[in-house]
Amino acid sequence: MHIHQLVIEHFRNIERAELTPCPGINVICGENGSGKTSLLEAIYSLGFGRSFRTHQVRQIVQDEAENYTLFARIQPSTEDNDLQYRVGFRRQRNGDTEIRLNGETEKRFSALARLIPVQLITPEGVELVTDGPRLRRQYMDWGLFHVEHSHYSDWLTFSRLLKQRNSLLKQKDFDQQGGAFWDQQLAEAGERVTKARAEYLDGLNTRLNQYCHQFLPQYHFEFRLMPGWNETQSLAEALADKLELDKRQGYTSVGPNKAEWQIRADGVDARERLSRGQLKLLVAALRLVQGADYQERRGQPCVFLVDDLPAELDQANQKRLCDALVASGSQVFVTTIDKQKLEDYFTNAETRLFHVEHGTIKVD
Repeated sequence: MHIHQLVIEHFRNIERAELTPCPGINVICGENGSGKTSLLEAIYSLGFGRSFRTHQVRQIVQDEAENYTLFARIQPSTEDNDLQYRVGFRRQRNGDTEIRLNGETEKRFSALARLIPVQLITPEGVELVTDGPRLRRQYMDWGLFHVEHSHYSDWLTFSRLLKQRNSLLKQKDFDQQGGAFWDQQLAEAGERVTKARAEYLDGLNTRLNQYCHQFLPQYHFEFRLMPGWNETQSLAEALADKLELDKRQGYTSVGPNKAEWQIRADGVDARERLSRGQLKLLVAALRLVQGADYQERRGQPCVFLVDDLPAELDQANQKRLCDALVASGSQVFVTTIDKQKLEDYFTNAETRLFHVEHGTIKVD
């Protein structure tokens, strides 16, 4: 899958831009503040329904506009070159959103997200490993959503039941409202989600060191899932043990909603062993691993967005990362100030160069 055409209107400092990217490497060059990252942000928004920089719509819509619009023509990686999907959405300043797929109105972003699997690599991406568990849960659940639809259905069921249980806990009449029934349902759905997450991470483990060896050959890496409760218990037992605490707090303190994973380097938490530069390489490998797993299972490559690739990497590791991106067979959008350096790294790949200046994007 690749983006054949991209249209952006009233998004950040981009009043209007229309691009025809190549299926290979698209280098986005320009000075700081020119709009390079905004271009990546627009593509990311098509794949996730939200920005990776802010949750405030008012920060994205241009001051003089009432909404912003993103549109793309998506071409799957098939022998039928005429097969395309037209996807896009318009978001009002107040947050109201109109989503369209092939001219038809959609209610949820999931319809678009399934067609645009996006992987993002940024200088801030080390937060995936260094910060709290929310990002690591999102990493797992991206896989469940894109790779196995039935697993995503289990996650939606668990989320609905969790919301119901938390509502009952806040009302202080948990037992009278059939709390035991909801706990049974929640435990069953939660166990299914946890089993799917464990299988997903196990699958990534089989290829993790293949990618990490390119960047950090001195270490052996592995995922370790922490399910969100004491592993010596079933989820039903853990919910029962924490019930009185949950009643006092008004929310569920154990379960997949508290899960995360740890990445270990030679058996030690990678956060304790790796430098920041090494962590950036590790996170890039984690994104490449997830993209490769998706491609093997779904038969389509992801779209990779790489912001400020040279940041905190020496030239040798910049070259290794560029080689890995080319070898992935994915469509790549990569930003830089120094276009000459990246052009040298991508000499053996199909490449298109775009120049951004004051929100105006042109083929260079």
